[in-house]
Amino acid sequence: MGNLWQASDSERKWVLALAAGVLLLGVRKLDLVVATHADTDHIEGISGVLRGFPVGELWVGHLKTDDPVLTAVLLTARERRVPLREVRRGDQLKVPGLTLNVLWPPGNVWSTEDNDNSVSMTLEVPTAGGKLWRTAILGDLADPAEALIGLGKLDLLKAAHHGSRFSSGEAVLTQTRPKDVLISVGRNTYGHPHPTVLARIEAVGAKVWRTNQAGTVRWPLP
Repeated sequence: MGNLWQASDSERKWVLALAAGVLLLGVRKLDLVVATHADTDHIEGISGVLRGFPVGELWVGHLKTDDPVLTAVLLTARERRVPLREVRRGDQLKVPGLTLNVLWPPGNVWSTEDNDNSVSMTLEVPTAGGKLWRTAILGDLADPAEALIGLGKLDLLKAAHHGSRFSSGEAVLTQTRPKDVLISVGRNTYGHPHPTVLARIEAVGAKVWRTNQAGTVRWPLP
């Protein structure tokens, strides 16, 4: 796995956790890695991933210059010669059978709150019936911004901010009406996922999938 063992203990932990899942699926390279925003729990393991796997491109939103973890990620990308792309609303990646649309950040102004600068995207896959299967990945984007970026109807919503009470608001759930909501969360002291969020999801009739209960969730695309 490349120069994994040159990584820190923390980076190795994240890469080995990732490898346990993706290598079993036969994945040996990553076409795209997205650093959603400069929160340690979202980007700490990326340097190790860049060392451990061939990566086609690294996407970032806000290029903060005073965050040591993000700086380490960018230096590793340069060392590994991984192309860096600063993405903005309207950017798109289109390959046969899949479209990735960037809806946030706009890039013209930045918040002092890193969560508000999260790279947020929809992924669309055409189905046999001619419709689009759609999901959204929102990083830690908060309410009300999550409801203002134009998500539209979704089949699957990956809940923002690990089920924080400040995200997955009534407005975005009413707008998207997802069949399923995935909450990526582990043991924490923040109370994620918050009971009010679970109640809001239940109110729109969506099924909840929690990684702290189910472990790794593998979602087949249609």
